[in-house]
Amino acid sequence: MKKLFICFILISVAAAAGFSATEEVQVYEYLYNASPTHSGQLDILQNMAEFRLTGAGEFYAKALRKLVSEYGNIRDVTEKNAAAEQAMLLSALLGAEKYTQAAADLWLVVERFAEPLVKSEALMALGKIRATTYLPQVIRVLESANAAPTADRLNGERIAFGAIISLEKYQDPSGYLPVFFSSIGWYSERIKSQAAKSLPFIAQDPSPYMLDVVKGSAYNYAAKYAALRTIEATKGVDNKKKVSVAVAALAEGWRASTSDVQLRSILADMRKMSIGMINRYKTDDETIYPLLERSYTQGVDTQEKLSAIAALASQGTDEAARRLSKFLMDLNAKRVSGNIRPEDEQMVRAIIPAIGQTGSNLGRPALSAVGASDWTPAVVSLANNALRQLNR
Repeated sequence: MKKLFICFILISVAAAAGFSATEEVQVYEYLYNASPTHSGQLDILQNMAEFRLTGAGEFYAKALRKLVSEYGNIRDVTEKNAAAEQAMLLSALLGAEKYTQAAADLWLVVERFAEPLVKSEALMALGKIRATTYLPQVIRVLESANAAPTADRLNGERIAFGAIISLEKYQDPSGYLPVFFSSIGWYSERIKSQAAKSLPFIAQDPSPYMLDVVKGSAYNYAAKYAALRTIEATKGVDNKKKVSVAVAALAEGWRASTSDVQLRSILADMRKMSIGMINRYKTDDETIYPLLERSYTQGVDTQEKLSAIAALASQGTDEAARRLSKFLMDLNAKRVSGNIRPEDEQMVRAIIPAIGQTGSNLGRPALSAVGASDWTPAVVSLANNALRQLNR
């Protein structure tokens, strides 16, 4: 190593004397090839990295190709560790150089080296050089990591991190969903947070991907609910796109029937969030009407029922008024028969103003029948106010 140290000093002096970058790389390459050990070669690479030489991509690629071919025959533990560190450093240097010709050997590093940090660096380098030939393989690595926690969670997270950064650098739409599932996966908050930060670099508008998740039969309801939350939280997305995901999520929320308490809770929360979005953003999609009516008649709690009423009112359509009028006529009949419950009292106080909010004359008969249905003066007053709204 003394000889190498002397050579490094000579290189530094030569550089100060005006060696070109190409000449410096040539000297380093000579020293690297002359070194009999992987530990010595690692010292040379570390020195090159410290001086941040540019234009050394061809040398790094040749060094990596040689390293990959020799790796399987290394038996000494110290030398094996040095080879792994070399692979990691060469991957980083090739990524920085964006040396696309090294793609095949970078993928061999992912396949042949056992160390997670080495795999991670090679994955990131593939993304940095945008080696599209290996994009499907990088996606499979992340999908495999997403599937379940690894025996050593830290090792699994390190590989996932490399794949996430790689897909961020590729900026290809096919990488969006794997990274999205990393953001809601089994990982620590650090990995999930990085995945969430990477998503906008892959696609600014997540709506088509989130719609695929909500509608897709391959995804569970926890993932569908996460997709709904993601689209709602994304800034800059057109409200029409957001509400289209909400409508699909409301339909999915009524599609499943289960006795599982946790799943029922997820479905209810997804429906309520969807209804809130429909209320805020409005939609021309007429499939919402039977869905909102179902949330009113079969909703899990009062909140869902009241939210459905508010969402119908906000649409301001004849169909909304028709559904709300039906609800009110049913309540009028129950009041006349004396078969009224406390919840019905709460519902009627929400439905009557909602009919007025629609502005549709289709609500007039139901509102007019309130006075003859033995409701309290307060409820009759609400109906009269709603009728005045329809007269405007």
